[in-house]
Amino acid sequence: MDIFLRLANLNDKNLLFEWVNSNDSIKFKIKTNKKINFIDHEEWFAERLKDKNTFIWIIENQKKESLGQIRFQKSNDNYYDVDIFVVNKVRKIGLASKALTKAEKKSNIKPLRAVVKKNNSLSYSFFIRNSYSLFSENAEFWTLVKNNE
Repeated sequence: MDIFLRLANLNDKNLLFEWVNSNDSIKFKIKTNKKINFIDHEEWFAERLKDKNTFIWIIENQKKESLGQIRFQKSNDNYYDVDIFVVNKVRKIGLASKALTKAEKKSNIKPLRAVVKKNNSLSYSFFIRNSYSLFSENAEFWTLVKNNE
């Protein structure tokens, strides 16, 4: 399946709100395990769109159907944290790997980091398959970083 990345815009606010509050997203969240209210999401999304150190792309197919999102957001310790969400109907077909590769090439941002909850071994395996290496871990999280090639 061919996919395309386009930068998110204000029109994507409701779509991203729906995705962030889906049950399969909430159980893997790092900062909360509760649904996010719309006003908080709206403020967060507006801030992210203005932030020169945040990149949010919508993953689309040839028909311009939205299949997920990928975000690189600079953290306080100079890494760009990676966040990926793919809708259920297109999971396990390599779409997330294609999207990650495209986003890495488009942005040419380094270093990249993924923080993964230990209840999400599929994401851990995903990042390992995509050239990330385990950097550290604790009782709750794995931290993986992209090898600087």
